[in-house]
Amino acid sequence: MSTTFEAVTSQVKLVIWDLDETFWAGTLSEGGMTEIAAHTRMIKTLADRGIMSSICSKNDFETARAVLTKLGVWEYFVFPHIDWTPKGQAIASILERAQLRAPNVLFLDDNQMNLEEAAFFNEGLMCVEARGDLSGLLDRPQLKAKDDRGHSRLAQYKMLETKQAEQAAGALDNMEFLRQSQIRVEIITELEPHMDRVLELINRTNQLNFTKKRVETAEARSELEALLATSGVHAGLVRVTDRYGDYGIVGFFAARVKFNGTTVHHFCFSCRTLNMGVEQFVWRRIGAPDFPVKGPVANPLDQHDEIDWISEASSSDQVFSEQDDRTLCLVGGCDLLQVSFYCGTNRHEFVNKEDRGYLVRYDDPGFFLNPRKPLKHDQTLKKFPSWSHEDMEALDHALASSDVVLLSLYYAVPGDTFFTFGGKEWGGEYLIKVPPRTLKKFIKSDQALWFAKSFYHRRYTLEESLELTRRSLERAMSLVSPTAQVFLLTAATKTGAQAERTGEMRHAYNAMCRAFCDGEDQAHLVDLDVLLLEEDFQDSDHYTRAGYFKIATCVNDFMTQAGPAAHLPEVAAE
Repeated sequence: MSTTFEAVTSQVKLVIWDLDETFWAGTLSEGGMTEIAAHTRMIKTLADRGIMSSICSKNDFETARAVLTKLGVWEYFVFPHIDWTPKGQAIASILERAQLRAPNVLFLDDNQMNLEEAAFFNEGLMCVEARGDLSGLLDRPQLKAKDDRGHSRLAQYKMLETKQAEQAAGALDNMEFLRQSQIRVEIITELEPHMDRVLELINRTNQLNFTKKRVETAEARSELEALLATSGVHAGLVRVTDRYGDYGIVGFFAARVKFNGTTVHHFCFSCRTLNMGVEQFVWRRIGAPDFPVKGPVANPLDQHDEIDWISEASSSDQVFSEQDDRTLCLVGGCDLLQVSFYCGTNRHEFVNKEDRGYLVRYDDPGFFLNPRKPLKHDQTLKKFPSWSHEDMEALDHALASSDVVLLSLYYAVPGDTFFTFGGKEWGGEYLIKVPPRTLKKFIKSDQALWFAKSFYHRRYTLEESLELTRRSLERAMSLVSPTAQVFLLTAATKTGAQAERTGEMRHAYNAMCRAFCDGEDQAHLVDLDVLLLEEDFQDSDHYTRAGYFKIATCVNDFMTQAGPAAHLPEVAAE
């Protein structure tokens, strides 16, 4: 503890004020208070610098709010905690809601016991025994921050505060969200103009591919064309729209109906519409045929007793509204597609996909960090089912040209499947993280010997893999434009069996992301533990449709409040 300002040693992002004998003179519950005008001005100056103010005070909430409103500063406070509970855990709650680390927060209180308690429960919290005029704090370099007289930071925190309040009240039920989404499904039976999309859905979908049949050779394509020309085969592409936009063609089915039953040859959907009930609706639409499902699949076809939130549309229906024209870049699991749809229509997507029956992941440090030019002609990369040199160049272009970047890179950290390959003629080696399922399948194939000769297994500690992921984030930030905003999704730590099994790794990843965002004005943490309610989770790593919508709304609200350029700080110098 300190009676001077020397305890302020780190960049301050939030100042938490006690009220009685700190923000004002006197005790509110004992007959009144006297304004300290310098503190009233100080609150506004802090907001002008992009530094937030909060309250932790043992007082009556409504009485304190009335006084602060009269002073003209109530709207400058975020996440105020005004009640009679202990202050240590109250401050911990404020930090969690504000998504800030204790070392970037300053607590001002006149009571030494309160300061000791706050420091005990919040390791690293800066604490100052505060009496009299505290405006001298504004001269400390740790409270200089940057010009934010447009109060964009304050608007962001107010948005987060409002959203958390709505969630706590259960404002967005998943089924209610689906019903108000006005989902429409169109069946397209003229397949010839869309055969490339047919093949893409068959060969690249996995979570919602119920037959797992692929069409990867010329012979297989001829067989598919013959099947589609066969009498009794009912086939169609599935287009989905709702009030938020047009998802495009997201599904394909081909089933042959005979007198003794229906044979389903293909039934596959993009995870872009996962948890909307689309695949269940189409299954019923074609007669709910009984067929052997090739698992695993994300959702069973008989999941819902009734699907009353989807209706069938014709191609002439205009059932969606256009999104804005900002450009998105997203890198991570394919569930990001469900977030990105609500954020805009112009997207660069680097998400999980199937390649020759193998899983390809883009949440790989090697995808970000490998040098581009030497890999242009690398034969190993061309032969192995992974991201390509063209993909890496496309990522660089997308990062440089996008207005919004969504990164979900938790799966860059876990697992012991890092390898290096090639590059010796260039004086180095290239890094790749092979998905466990791909590795297991590949080493059992006739390419196992080639793989063993071409790839060298690397054993990285958790700290080393976190550092590789952090460097990947640095690489992304070095490419984005000065007006772009980057959003990092955390890993859930409170919900689901996977979170329980890998809690330490998830907490470490989240801490790394939080620290990274603290140092980058254009980078923003989307804390899923704070943003989502328990009912918004399907499991630790997948969410309900309402959950995905909440994530997208968080991004959209930030962009709407702050704007992609107007009042946001410039990129911090490295």
